[in-house]
Amino acid sequence: MPVIVSLDLETTGLDPNLDSVIEIGAVKFNQNRIDSEFSTLINPRKPIPQFISNLTGISNSMVQNAPILEEALPELVDFIGNAPILGQNIGFDLAFLHKAGALRDNPAIDTYELASVLMPTASRYNLGSLARQLGVLQLATHRALDDAKATHAVYLKLLEKIEELPLELVAEILRLSEDLGWKGELPFHWSLQKMLHQGIQPKRVIGEAGALLYELGKPEKTKPLVPQEVIKPLDAELLAESLQPGGEFDKHFPGFEHRSQQVQMLQAV
Repeated sequence: MPVIVSLDLETTGLDPNLDSVIEIGAVKFNQNRIDSEFSTLINPRKPIPQFISNLTGISNSMVQNAPILEEALPELVDFIGNAPILGQNIGFDLAFLHKAGALRDNPAIDTYELASVLMPTASRYNLGSLARQLGVLQLATHRALDDAKATHAVYLKLLEKIEELPLELVAEILRLSEDLGWKGELPFHWSLQKMLHQGIQPKRVIGEAGALLYELGKPEKTKPLVPQEVIKPLDAELLAESLQPGGEFDKHFPGFEHRSQQVQMLQAV
């Protein structure tokens, strides 16, 4: 798997058009190994709201002599290079950097989007909560470098969850995510490559050369529905028949049980 940079920003607020960066933290890593770190405070050229100071511990006096964002960006861009950028809700951080004209072409990986697929029953999906649920020792602190490290640790735990999935499921998730701009695609892609390199084969392979990797058969393309000019009333009796033993529901849904109350409800409404 390639080198990745885990990135976190602390800002004066949530709007990249109105608010400013006050701290940048990043770690360059390859799997478990952290190769290098980047950390700097940023002078936002405006007062830091008290709420943000209370949350982050970053005061106005701390950033008074810090570089402004435009001065710090060349070093950050050089540090990251072309590496994929990892983050918790990374779209937020990248919005501030993109507005400043930086790092617009790097692939992005979002631990929030990964966790929402891999941990569907999680109680919460913020960084601190994910770290606790995954047993990560490096907890989030709302300081940029600490949170970048915590995001890296959370990512490694999520990567383990991907690699525990059946190859067919990994391939299917990749297929479903095509063309969606989903920021969880890359680690699924790399994990699938790793599985195939280990000699694991899918139970059935359908696809053409140049396809993602392995596809489990794409659904047949159907014509879009066209609204009827004249609305026809539903045939209640025909619908009721579909709920009877041997009807359409019985044929297509394993475990379907006929219940007279269902038929009565359908006819009533």
